[in-house]
Amino acid sequence: MENEKWPRYFKDNLVLGNLKSEVVLVTLWTPVKKIIEKIDKNLFCLAGQLYSKDGINYIIRNFLSHPTIYHLVVCGQDLSGSGRALVDFFKKGIDQDYNIIDNSFASIHKEIPKESLEILRQNVKIMDLIGIREPKKITEALKACQSIRKPFATAQIFPDHKEEKISIFPSEQSVFKIKDEYIGPAWLRLLKIILKFGIINKSRYGNEVRELFNIVAVITDENPLKPKIFPFFQVDKKDIEKYQKNIMKGGKGDEIYTYGERLWGYKGINQIEEVILPYLKKDQNDRAALGITFDMTYDHTAPHSPCLCLLQATTFKDKINLTAYFRSHAIFSGWVLNAFGLRRLQYYIAQKLSKEVGFLTIFSNCAHIYDNEWKTAQKIVEKYSLQQFNYPLDPRGYLVITAEENKIAVKHYSPQGQFLQEFFQDGLTEKAAIKMYHKLILSEVVSEISHAFDLGAELQKAEIAIKNNLKYTQDRELIL
Repeated sequence: MENEKWPRYFKDNLVLGNLKSEVVLVTLWTPVKKIIEKIDKNLFCLAGQLYSKDGINYIIRNFLSHPTIYHLVVCGQDLSGSGRALVDFFKKGIDQDYNIIDNSFASIHKEIPKESLEILRQNVKIMDLIGIREPKKITEALKACQSIRKPFATAQIFPDHKEEKISIFPSEQSVFKIKDEYIGPAWLRLLKIILKFGIINKSRYGNEVRELFNIVAVITDENPLKPKIFPFFQVDKKDIEKYQKNIMKGGKGDEIYTYGERLWGYKGINQIEEVILPYLKKDQNDRAALGITFDMTYDHTAPHSPCLCLLQATTFKDKINLTAYFRSHAIFSGWVLNAFGLRRLQYYIAQKLSKEVGFLTIFSNCAHIYDNEWKTAQKIVEKYSLQQFNYPLDPRGYLVITAEENKIAVKHYSPQGQFLQEFFQDGLTEKAAIKMYHKLILSEVVSEISHAFDLGAELQKAEIAIKNNLKYTQDRELIL
């Protein structure tokens, strides 16, 4: 009767072989049926796939509820790192927090005692054939497993796992892009992604910060002379005007330093009037119109040094763009004022050169929110984050999709409507939509995530229409 209840987890997704066998076969992302079609089922007890690292827990639970499995053969494609994590569990074990050693985002259920995990690791031998899919090699490995014919422990069943709320989500960890017309919504998104993806580090002041590295925020339309004020701001119009006034003059008052002082009178050099403006007046394509605020002869050892390190003004067509680099950036308490101040400076430079104002790009190397600000920032995000998504136009253009004569055709146009290029894919081939999408990705056609989602849905519709003799019209539902 016990064998009828085993395996306890994911039985319907597993291939049963000889239940008296002491061998389990894991094929990772490679379809299990493709692997075992030429393998004698008497050589294994169970065979199945392992897509995620979390699935390792259910392999462990199945083994400990039926402790007669002594051999685990791992083969097939390892697309998510689940196979390597499984091997590392058996070879290296777990740390004090139940994380598999030398693996990211691979943890074991804490409902399973560490003593039980160690008994399993000591008795089950794992054979690492990751990447191998040839039935002959796998058969040889299965035949090499020796039978022991006695349980290595008493059968154990553990409480169901209670998911812990993740406080930090996995992310790319470098280069996050935010683009908005106005400073307010951009700041809101900055708070949101740092609170969600930021790692927790110690600050130089002894407290903690949530921190992300290399965030790029682009502001396109903000008029700093008429700042757009949002209800979630922690500053008002007077604060903004005062900060702008300070960054536009060279004095520092009682401060150790100010950005205005460094930009307008750094070591006797007015970097705005004597460097940036003259360079661009002489040659608007000059790329040396820089303003530096970090003094390498002093600031790297000073108790307080500028977070804003560098400015660069550039021209694009008839517009002045401004890029600012912050080595460290207090996003909750400082970013909004910094952005309005920089935008004011950008307006001044553009006015002096009789140019229009372009993009303001703020590059924050270490963007952080201090622990005493987390609750307030979270409340702001929860109350004011956008509940509806506005689809931005992709700056790389738009795509027109048609399905004619069994072909998916995609025409690429610039945002201004100029025809750029065209792509074709036989719609009757297997995974035609994905093959077309690969062509578009390789051609660097898409930059907006929302555009990519929409495009994927439309290409799939086009493939379905061709294979089922239906009429396809972009942005309309298929009529069966």
